[in-house]
Amino acid sequence: MTWPPMAWIGGAPGAGKSTIARALARRRDLPLHPVDLWTYDHVPRMPPLRPLAEDLADGPVVAADAFVRISALRLELVAADVRGRGLGDVPALVEGPQLFPSMADGVAAAVWLVPDGEQTRRAREERLARTEDPEGRARLEGLLARDAVLADRVRAEAVEHGRPLIEVPAAPDWASIGAAVEGALGSLPRLGAGEELRRQRRFENETACRQGRLWQADVGLAELPPYPFACECGRSGCAAVWPGTPDAYDARRGDGWLAVC
Repeated sequence: MTWPPMAWIGGAPGAGKSTIARALARRRDLPLHPVDLWTYDHVPRMPPLRPLAEDLADGPVVAADAFVRISALRLELVAADVRGRGLGDVPALVEGPQLFPSMADGVAAAVWLVPDGEQTRRAREERLARTEDPEGRARLEGLLARDAVLADRVRAEAVEHGRPLIEVPAAPDWASIGAAVEGALGSLPRLGAGEELRRQRRFENETACRQGRLWQADVGLAELPPYPFACECGRSGCAAVWPGTPDAYDARRGDGWLAVC
């Protein structure tokens, strides 16, 4: 595969990838591209897939194998999505568990985070606590068992392919982990302050709105949990965020830009 310019933060679920990627993208004026925010966009562009519940019912190894197969299919879509953003030579900071070290040939900047099992459980429990999701609660143990298999695969592949790996312990020092991620990715071109940075932040916020509404309709949620929308001021290094739902974001922004710094 020929990749567009990107830097990827990968690894097993529950490792803090999303939080670290958001902070790093905003501090270094990088376009942020969390793969999970394109999940519902990818569904109609992929072949029919076996339901997750059936994969989990067949055990963690089968479920992990299925995750790897689906991830490989999604990588082409991720590359197309990033190209569609028109970023030129500026790399998108992509965040998601879909890229494994064995799949990363041609991705110049990538790092993988692997959490301790206790940290994975805590991360999944925190997500479930933010909204009513009975199906998610019912498959928690199956997902945790699958996550452990995926973590072991990431570790083994990182060693085999000589890729940077950061272990996330049960009591993480997030500042140190974030600094290690930044060091592993190295120096990257960035968006210039002003209109283009503002436009990319709005694109990311609108993508989050679309994904949230599709998830709400699919799962049948009465109310969405707040999402940390990025400030759209266009100022270099702005890390300000505003927590809200898609409807609240639309109302707060109105006909202008979301400026919260």
